[in-house]
Amino acid sequence: MAQINATPPQLDRRHWMLAVAAGMASFLDSGAIISVGLGLALWQDSFGLDLWTVGLLGSALTLFIAVGALTGGRLADLLGRGRVFSLTILLYAVAALAVAFAPGAGVLVVGVIVIGVAAGADLPTSIAVLSERAPAGAEGRLVAFTHVMWTAGVVFATSLGFAVATLGTFGIRLIFATLAVLAVATFAFRAFYPPFRQLEAEADSRHTAEGVDPSRALPLRALFRDRRLAAMMLLTALFYLFFTLVANTFGSFKTYFLVTVGGSSQSFATGLSFGTTLIGLAGTIVFTRIADTRWRSRFFAAGVVIFTSCQLLIAVTGGVVLPVMIVALVLYNIGFPFVGEALYKIWTQESFPVNARATVQGATMAVARLVASGFALVTPALIDWSPSGLYVLLTFFALVSGGIGMLIIRRVQRPPAGTGATAGALTATTTGDAR
Repeated sequence: MAQINATPPQLDRRHWMLAVAAGMASFLDSGAIISVGLGLALWQDSFGLDLWTVGLLGSALTLFIAVGALTGGRLADLLGRGRVFSLTILLYAVAALAVAFAPGAGVLVVGVIVIGVAAGADLPTSIAVLSERAPAGAEGRLVAFTHVMWTAGVVFATSLGFAVATLGTFGIRLIFATLAVLAVATFAFRAFYPPFRQLEAEADSRHTAEGVDPSRALPLRALFRDRRLAAMMLLTALFYLFFTLVANTFGSFKTYFLVTVGGSSQSFATGLSFGTTLIGLAGTIVFTRIADTRWRSRFFAAGVVIFTSCQLLIAVTGGVVLPVMIVALVLYNIGFPFVGEALYKIWTQESFPVNARATVQGATMAVARLVASGFALVTPALIDWSPSGLYVLLTFFALVSGGIGMLIIRRVQRPPAGTGATAGALTATTTGDAR
């Protein structure tokens, strides 16, 4: 059980502004996932795509998020988290513009691939930058806030999709152009907001006093040599893998599912997704408030039951009963804030040295997104074969992720604020290898 400070440290405006800047990685990631999902049925009609090309578009984003996370996380630790933090977002902007103005399927697929690489590299880097510069004992709230941003990205993209649903493919182009503009604005904020440099200097001084050199990446062999760290890497990777198989399918294919299986219109499906996602946003805000308390673990068990139940409801009904689909979407958005990505982000930051967090999160995220991309490739075919069969699989995945999460809760140990305990001590003893 994590050790929780009785009086968590105070956070000032600079910390919350950094949380917003880091959270934009999650905002733009989820915005891209939802926007691609919104566009699948429209692109299929507009460009005459077959089922396998639709599956390729749905899977390419997730696949190359994995590639970006794996390479970007390690490069951030090796070359400088601040540098990668500022630059990856520009690549995202260029790729989003390519999708917005794509004349055909070829440019569309390439644009989606590059968005994935950029978003994947930015995700572990931004979380590592945030946790590194956060006061000890307050990392949970700030890291959890990035998942508020992730959910806000879902709400934003879904609301835009609802607003432009009657415009067809042109509406999807407008959505991706908007994402590009937001990415450029995020780059300017990250690169030129002076207080971020102050937080970086304060963090460097604090870690140096604890015997940690955050500028030197922890050698990979040091991670695998320590059994506790190696076990946590495996558990967090498996937890995030099975959760992502469920979440990615919901995020990328729920609109497609409602239209092709449920017979809903694009406007209705998008509006339903938007309304229920607001519930998820509220739940994520609640999770942020309990992220540094014992309640986060207590909410986890109930969340697993709810999260699994919604998959089971769709499996039983086949997705053709609209009231049941509405209930399932509501349950999904009640449960997921307490059982998934926000916890995964916190666990990876609490359990690993500061100069290895981007590497570990990038690697574990890459494993999950890579497998999820393969699953997304065949998801349209699975929906066509058996909607119920697909959701039986998702029910199983939800149960497995919950079981692994309970194991992690028993193992994770947070050192008291200011002690620089296990992770910091390991870093201090291994930085010589990095030299």
